[in-house]
Amino acid sequence: MATLALTGVSAAGAASAASQAEQARQLVALGGTASQFVAQLQRERVAAALVFARGSNAPAVEDYRRQARLTDLIAQEFGAARQGVRAPQSLQEPLRRIEDQLASLGSLRQQVQAGPDAISSLVVFRYRAVVADLVAYRQGLSQVGVDSETGNDLRAGSALSQAIESLGLMQVAVVRSVGAGQLTSAGQQEIVSADVGFVEAMTAFRTLAPARWQARVNARLSGKEVLQAERLQGLVVRAAPGAPLRLGASASGWAAVVGSRMDLLHSAEQDLNAELLTSVTRQRDEQRRSILTLSGAVLACMGLMVAVGWWVTRSMTGSLHGLRAGAIAVAADRLPRMVAELNRSELEPTTVERLMAEAAAPIPVHGTDEVGEVTDAFNTVVREAVRIAGEQAALRGTVGAFILSLARRLQSRADRMMVSLDALERDEEDPDRLKKLFDLDHVATLIRRMVANLQVLAGGRAGRSRPEALALPDLLRAAGGEVDDYKRVHLGFVDGDVVVGRDVAEELMHLIAELIDNAARYSPPDTPVMVEGCRLGDLLHIQVRDVGIGMREAALQAARDRLAYPHRMDSTTTEQMGLPVVGRIAERLGIKVEIRSEHDKGTSVDVTVPSHHFGRSAAERPAVSPALPLAVIDERTRELPAVSTRSVPPVGGPPPPAWPPMFATPPSTATPAAGPPPPLAIFEQVLRDPDHSWFARAEDASTGARPTVPEQWRVAAEAAVAASRQPEGEVTLRGLPVRRPGRRVIPTIPAQTRRTLPQPRDPDAMRRRMAAVDQALGAAGRRTHHSLSEEPPR
Repeated sequence: MATLALTGVSAAGAASAASQAEQARQLVALGGTASQFVAQLQRERVAAALVFARGSNAPAVEDYRRQARLTDLIAQEFGAARQGVRAPQSLQEPLRRIEDQLASLGSLRQQVQAGPDAISSLVVFRYRAVVADLVAYRQGLSQVGVDSETGNDLRAGSALSQAIESLGLMQVAVVRSVGAGQLTSAGQQEIVSADVGFVEAMTAFRTLAPARWQARVNARLSGKEVLQAERLQGLVVRAAPGAPLRLGASASGWAAVVGSRMDLLHSAEQDLNAELLTSVTRQRDEQRRSILTLSGAVLACMGLMVAVGWWVTRSMTGSLHGLRAGAIAVAADRLPRMVAELNRSELEPTTVERLMAEAAAPIPVHGTDEVGEVTDAFNTVVREAVRIAGEQAALRGTVGAFILSLARRLQSRADRMMVSLDALERDEEDPDRLKKLFDLDHVATLIRRMVANLQVLAGGRAGRSRPEALALPDLLRAAGGEVDDYKRVHLGFVDGDVVVGRDVAEELMHLIAELIDNAARYSPPDTPVMVEGCRLGDLLHIQVRDVGIGMREAALQAARDRLAYPHRMDSTTTEQMGLPVVGRIAERLGIKVEIRSEHDKGTSVDVTVPSHHFGRSAAERPAVSPALPLAVIDERTRELPAVSTRSVPPVGGPPPPAWPPMFATPPSTATPAAGPPPPLAIFEQVLRDPDHSWFARAEDASTGARPTVPEQWRVAAEAAVAASRQPEGEVTLRGLPVRRPGRRVIPTIPAQTRRTLPQPRDPDAMRRRMAAVDQALGAAGRRTHHSLSEEPPR
């Protein structure tokens, strides 16, 4: 911009100089036309003087008219040239007077042609005034903004014009004296004044004009006519007033001789004017060429500057674009990918080194300029950032490995504590102490779940692989038993023929347990937590829902974020580790977890398990009836009935069309085929401990004989089987029989089969027997995660 400004100032100066040169050229050209106009006016003036000297004879008047027409032609050229000239302030006044004099030139001519009535001195004066203004214009040309040399030439040309005008004044004065018959004193003064003016003007010309001009004028003023004119001029100047002029020639002859000398001077003047015009035109052209040269040089420089700037900018922008692309790749791809890989990998040294090398790959440095230095500095920053991230990842890996090792040790100790508690529960007969042992057993189960959380957060697995696949109902019951408020957990409809793979059963169980724990923790304590599981197509859907007040939108979005980004560790994770644990397990197993919540309707979590994690059981199992408490529908309790349970329709056919599944079709009322009476499982379980059995007798213990089934048990079992084979009446939507007042599902035992009430027994013996029954029921209903080698046989 500075270059353009300076160039603009220079170009403006050059343009102004060129404009002044063009103006000077036009003024000089107008001055040349003015010289021709002066020559014609001088001829017209002497013709007018001859008209007065001859007494207005016809030939003199005709000569005057002819000269007037020639003057008009030059006057038209002068007017046309004047139209296109923008004169400076110093020349505007002479030009204005010239225009006024030209306007009155017609009336002056009429006076001349009128003859004796006109005053010759007035006519001559008016012609002299017009010529004087034209000569004054030429004298002002030296101030039109040309150089000094040209200004001197212009002043020399005006001096020559003044010399010619002095000759013209002498010419007219002599003609008037000849016409008057004698030389008057006024006439002599005019002649002498004109001669002095001529001499002074020629002296000024020779002073200002260059040598070549003087030589040209001297060459023109040679010859017989010039010598005769100088001789006559000398006679006139030396003539005394009051006597007739004796020139040896008439007035016309004098006018012709002096006119010839003036024509020679006018011819030299025209040559000088042409040379002046050429010089001024050359100066104008030089100014124009300088403008063009300056403009071309500026354009060339600007083009060069643009090319160099484009090259420099291109090199800089290329480097900057490369740096920007590299920085974006580092910030948006390489570093986040390295951190994500470090969070998901086992953090082996070779893996860490590989990830750090990929993330710290330097951006290519082109050149040693400032951009290259910035690129090198950025590479240094990236290396340091990667190094710090690697150290932090290694530190996290070390801490994770420490926590994982500690968690495994704690899990081992918790399993051993569970085995010890089982042994204590087996041998304990005091109900109060047995209850406390059961509470400790549940607390140990919760501790084991917390230890599994630590394992998952440290990068490990929740528990170990099971020896065999686990049925879905058993998995959901076990998950519900791992929470504090397990009594609130209710199982809805659960597909009984779905089994979960042995490698994922423990982790899926832990995932469901964490969701159940969240549902129970953040819902009213008097409301149930429903758990349902159903196979839909090739997917397994499990739903955990509560009937609390729901979650706000911000809390719901935060929970979804914690599921989506489970590896993000912050202060909240230390207090609420359930969702990060669920998210990590789901991410590792490819399980989809979705949270939905409605205000005042509760929160539901849908878990979608892919097909490669579950299958169908070879042995058909009945589906779990909906809406039963977890303590009532324990699977092992179902396998140890006092009598055969009512048949439940097997699960079959296509999966339900919607989730959660709703079943309104009552179970089948077909009467099952008759068969052998069911085994008395509870009796068999109690019978295994003959030392504490109700059915053991002293003689059986001494002989080793097996005790027989009491008659009351046999009769009750047969009555229950008979009742189960009867056609069912009205049932509810859940498949349960409609209760009627006074109606018994199992008929009463006939009175003849009843025994009398037993005699009172020893309280201590009764306590021991009740403890044995409680231990048997506990062994049937409790689930042990891992069977250890040191666990004693039951």
